[in-house]
Amino acid sequence: MIYYRPAKTTDAAAISKLILDTQSQFSVENFSPEGERLLAKVCSAEAIEGYLESGYIYFVAEDEATIVGVIGVRDRCHIEHNFVRGDYHRQGISSQLWRLAKESCLQQGNKGEFELRASTFAIPIYERWGFVKEGEKQSIGGIIFTPMRLKLGSLD
Repeated sequence: MIYYRPAKTTDAAAISKLILDTQSQFSVENFSPEGERLLAKVCSAEAIEGYLESGYIYFVAEDEATIVGVIGVRDRCHIEHNFVRGDYHRQGISSQLWRLAKESCLQQGNKGEFELRASTFAIPIYERWGFVKEGEKQSIGGIIFTPMRLKLGSLD
């Protein structure tokens, strides 16, 4: 049974491992070596712990005390991380994490607008949630993404 909860700083190493393992498994594009180094740095256990300590909103999904999914939101509006372990795909875990994060952000003052930088692999799920592309595929620091935005209304 999947259990959902807010993340704790003690989860940082498990969250980092999940993100880095899942990113490499499901990336459609190959990041440059620079992008791989940047991803390892910004998704390290130390970085995740810092995000949690600085007020980012994180929720995790656990199965028998193993973190199998995570979502992280910066500034109550920017989805920073959204990853589910491959053998747990297609079970609604990411959608449930999104519902929890969205509700938390709205309760903390978000006015109904969210943004993110989507991997090509993740674009379809974000489109199902109502996000729309806000430009073409880009690369910053060797990390490839497509900017997307959601304005809540009849789509939420």
